[in-house]
Amino acid sequence: MGILTGIIAFIILLPIIVFVHEFGHFLFARINGVRVESFSIGFGPSLFSWKDKHNTVWKISAIPLGGYVKMLGQSDTPESAEEKAKKIKKMSQKDKSESFEFKKRYQKASIVFAGPFFNFLFSFFVFFALYLFIGVPQTSSVVMDTVKDSPAYVAGIRAGDTIISIDDIVIENPRNISKILSNSNGKKLSVKVKRDNKDLILSLTPERKNNTYFMGVSYASRFENYKTIGFIEAIEKSYSSISTIVCDTLKSLGEIISGNRSSKELGGMISIAKVSGDALSAGAYAFFYLMAFISVSLGLFNLFPIPVLDGGYLFIYIIEGIIRREIPEKLKEVIFFMGFLFIVFLLILSNLNDVLRIIK
Repeated sequence: MGILTGIIAFIILLPIIVFVHEFGHFLFARINGVRVESFSIGFGPSLFSWKDKHNTVWKISAIPLGGYVKMLGQSDTPESAEEKAKKIKKMSQKDKSESFEFKKRYQKASIVFAGPFFNFLFSFFVFFALYLFIGVPQTSSVVMDTVKDSPAYVAGIRAGDTIISIDDIVIENPRNISKILSNSNGKKLSVKVKRDNKDLILSLTPERKNNTYFMGVSYASRFENYKTIGFIEAIEKSYSSISTIVCDTLKSLGEIISGNRSSKELGGMISIAKVSGDALSAGAYAFFYLMAFISVSLGLFNLFPIPVLDGGYLFIYIIEGIIRREIPEKLKEVIFFMGFLFIVFLLILSNLNDVLRIIK
């Protein structure tokens, strides 16, 4: 996969997912009578823009790393009571009726929640279309490389082998391998591989490292064919795919937080670009599948109760609903500043991991 392919794939994929997310905010803002001042794909200087009949400015901006919807009365950061009072004093009655700030708490929550919800909805329809009109991919896990003296190397697994099953569990997806190893508790496993059109049964004992079991191979998925399924099955499979992504993501994050996995596994923009390029090179099916995968991940990430994310706002609205009053602005300032620092830390860590991988 060339660098150019990765950049092209990244530029195609990310704006689509961002548009879906921001369109959710936009649509529910309109439904709740909030005036949307601008809708931007990307940040920074506007490359070109146009205004619709509702006076919303639609923009394509220079830095394609996100986007935003700017609503009347919405502040990106907490304001002091004095600043808020001055702003309100300048507003006309019409402005107040169309301002995000003057909407009821449940209306604000619906607007905030709509972004992540649309990411999940978009992913569901992409998965559904792929499964119904093309089919469910029947994949095989091909060994790309084997670490010398690792459990897999000792067992006789070599690059080019296809892993068929482990302890009679058919490997339909490479993620199944990690799950089986995690549940093995280090016991000896029977691994069936295909080599030169011959089936081999090998005995392998996983090794424990950093509280996880591994066998010492790198592998990749290869689509063999597609299994045709019906309408209802496509719905069930789409729901199952989203549930699996959410559960696996939460489990992985939990293991990183608990120290059972390394934070070095986190990836940033370079990782996304690389994976996007690989998917684009593999074909339309893989690319759209990845698009749905990342859309779920983005929706889930935005629901985390971290200030400055959608989930952070939702959490605050829930707390305010319970205590039946607004949280003091000074406290909000501190909370949002801490959330901002945490997000910056995650961005630096994930992108630093990418750079270190390239150097190595």
